[in-house]
Amino acid sequence: MTRELPPQYNPKEVEEKIYRMWVESGFFNPDKLPGKRAKSYTITVPPPNVTGSLHMGHALNAVIQDILIRKKRMEGLKTLWLPGTDHAGIATQNVVEKDLKKQGIRREDLGREKFLEKVWEWKEKYGNTILGQFKTLGSSMDWSRTRFTMDPDYQRAVEEAFLHYYKKGWVYQAERVINWCTRCRTSLSDLELEYKEEKATWYSIRYGPLTIGTVRPETKVGDTAIAVNPKDPRYKKYIGKELEIETVLGPRKMKVVADPNVDMKFGTGAMKVTPGHDIHDFELAEKHGLEVKKVIGPDGKMTELAEKYAGMPVAEARKQIVEDLHRKGLIVEEKPYTHNVAVCYRCATIIEPMPSVQWFLKMSELAKTAIASVKSGKVKFHPKRWEKVYFDWLKNIKDWCISRQIWWGHQIPLWKCMQCDEVIEKPKIKSRWYIVRHGQTDWNVAGKWQGQENIPLNDTGRTQAKEAAERLKDLHIDLIISSDLLRCRETAEIIAKELGTELIFDKNLRERNGGEAQGLTVEERIQKFGKEAYDSWTKTEHGRPPGGENWREVEDRLLAALAHHKSNHQHKNIAIITHGGPIRTLMRKWKNMPWEDRASYTIKNTDIIPLTLSQTACSGCRSDLIEPITDVLDTWFSSALWPFATLGWPIACAQNQNLKSKTQNVCKPLRGSDLDVYYPTQVLSTARDIINLWVARMVFSGLEFTKKPPFKDVIIHATILTKDGRRMSKSLGTGIDPMDLISRYSADATRFGLIWQAMGNQDIHWAEEHVLAGRKFCNKIWNASRFVLATLDLKPQTLNPRPRTAADKKILAQLKKTQKAVNEKVEKYEFGPPLHTLYYFFWHQFCDIYLEASKKQLADPKLKASTQHILLHTLATSLKLLHPFMPFVTEEIWGHLPTKNKQMLLVESWPK
Repeated sequence: MTRELPPQYNPKEVEEKIYRMWVESGFFNPDKLPGKRAKSYTITVPPPNVTGSLHMGHALNAVIQDILIRKKRMEGLKTLWLPGTDHAGIATQNVVEKDLKKQGIRREDLGREKFLEKVWEWKEKYGNTILGQFKTLGSSMDWSRTRFTMDPDYQRAVEEAFLHYYKKGWVYQAERVINWCTRCRTSLSDLELEYKEEKATWYSIRYGPLTIGTVRPETKVGDTAIAVNPKDPRYKKYIGKELEIETVLGPRKMKVVADPNVDMKFGTGAMKVTPGHDIHDFELAEKHGLEVKKVIGPDGKMTELAEKYAGMPVAEARKQIVEDLHRKGLIVEEKPYTHNVAVCYRCATIIEPMPSVQWFLKMSELAKTAIASVKSGKVKFHPKRWEKVYFDWLKNIKDWCISRQIWWGHQIPLWKCMQCDEVIEKPKIKSRWYIVRHGQTDWNVAGKWQGQENIPLNDTGRTQAKEAAERLKDLHIDLIISSDLLRCRETAEIIAKELGTELIFDKNLRERNGGEAQGLTVEERIQKFGKEAYDSWTKTEHGRPPGGENWREVEDRLLAALAHHKSNHQHKNIAIITHGGPIRTLMRKWKNMPWEDRASYTIKNTDIIPLTLSQTACSGCRSDLIEPITDVLDTWFSSALWPFATLGWPIACAQNQNLKSKTQNVCKPLRGSDLDVYYPTQVLSTARDIINLWVARMVFSGLEFTKKPPFKDVIIHATILTKDGRRMSKSLGTGIDPMDLISRYSADATRFGLIWQAMGNQDIHWAEEHVLAGRKFCNKIWNASRFVLATLDLKPQTLNPRPRTAADKKILAQLKKTQKAVNEKVEKYEFGPPLHTLYYFFWHQFCDIYLEASKKQLADPKLKASTQHILLHTLATSLKLLHPFMPFVTEEIWGHLPTKNKQMLLVESWPK
């Protein structure tokens, strides 16, 4: 490389070249760093969502981590900055669903497996966008170790963690009132809620002799009691009594209970208790033994318990109930009321609290360990004030609802018996069956009862059969068994040909014999035989059409046929091609459904129902049919394992078998493994809004699974707001794209602007002029370096300055002072102040003063050589100190310096 620098600094050209040079060197990988490096230094990047792109918070946090990693790398440590992304269950599923919606497709149309294929396709196409943006920012991450929270090894870690808790008895299933998003159709924790201000109406409603207030009159049909404070003199005479209450559903008896948590000053001091739709009311109901009524369903519509309002969306029900309250003269007062309502953090749908069976993790013991680790100083917060947020949450913690009802994510690694729901851990699988309905026929389209008529497939049916074969291809089907009726036979033959699989037919898998009713539509059957007769055939087990079968006879022959095939082909994976009626009959039996629910089980042409046969029969009901639990784990459950799962836990552990407790495994990392070398990590840098969502959970997870805190220091960086103090948001139009700043000003300038404003305050009110100042500073460094290089006529040399003048001594003293200040501040996790110090030193003390003084000294033959040495030494040291903050321009200039034994600045020694 030539000594001379071009007259103008071209950041775009330099940044692309330099980053490529860094990557090709391999020095981002700690295993390839030069020299002996005994001590490791690790940071795992907070994994951004695969849905994400770089925002200002990401950029600030990435630069903070890069400053630390680059400095420690230059100090001779074995530095690992491990990158990766989070699968972000709800967020990613929402994005993919929206993408499919543009094509007119719902995830339910695809089914779980096909939908998950679409999510993986989306992830491969868009999921690493933000990692590329980190590179543009200059992040020196070890890309060879990039992790994803749905990688196979990571999935194993999540399964291991769940089963560990499950075996300890800390994971349990219970019905509780949880936060439910009717749009995402899943539970959410309190930490996943956001709040928005809503202008509503406060209704004061007559409740017998009392008056209660509410903003949600639609939940009134779910009231099961009235609560008052036991110290409230207005209501003491009612406590323990049942009051006759006129409601929109007619007269109801309502018990008055006393509870000290009722606020006497709020509203009238009397509170309606709706245990099914308020978390606090649910706890009150548990305490007082009150009935819990679920009057709003998972779809956001009123349930059958809401009686005449059943099926109405919540907003419609609210309007109707208010009208009915007015009509009955039960509204005492209406007034405007502004309050905050909880909304889903991903889709902004208003949350409905409701009872739901979920999986929970007991938190009492885990919280104690997390608290102790910070109190003991093993984990330290910077700034220290953020400890309070951490402690406040952990000291008041509730059991963690870890299950979610979405499809994308880590499926709970448990199974259950199909008949009695007994939970099974790691069952031994004997074989897998796939029940397939035949393809479409013209009689399907016409709505005719096909029964045991030999009806052929139509063109659509044949296409469906080929599509079904495609879906079955990777399932290792050993045998196809089919009903011998023509529509099933044709479906089976198409699938068998595509799969190259053996095919046999069984007449006992036929559809129900409809006798004289075959070939007739529903209307024609009712007209010919009468409604009462028709209902007896369809809604009862023993009703029989003339000349046909009843459902009990169908069930008996189906079960006999399957028992025969299970006996003869028990270890084979089998596709069973049959009809809609038999499938509904079998599913009713296998799932132990009431007979009347049988008809509700819908199945479309060529739908595939997977069945799993266990080697061991259920201890309760003796069935050998099992199914996986389909709930997935909360995204934060998996990301809580990030600092050690990314480094190879549990695969890299040699388990200690000589333990008193079988549930307390101690991880002994294999010698030389990443887990052994790089764990625990040193630093976590993150935002304040996930202290409880993520930081606390990583602490107790690390302690539980490795017996070590996952990191020593937690940096809580400032939140970047707009200049006028508003939240940055793309949807609100207040967001700023860091990639746009990089495009306009350069990566170094953007890094400068971010860190310049990070002066230890809780918030940064963003000012873009500091990025412009960063660009000017890049130019100043460039031009000063051009001047220094132009003065040098020395061969490559060691940096050993010997001051001859007062100016020499002063600049070297100032350099030493600057060096000390930068070291001290960065070690204390202060980043803005050392950058200010470097800026002042380089621009004013070095450029404005010493460079001017050096011009005269260079003209003096006696001072020229020493001045050249000091110029080169000061510039080289300044570039080293500036490198973690502004890596591109410093690396480029460094390559032009005439120094001996020179390496890339990336791995040069840090000034001591």
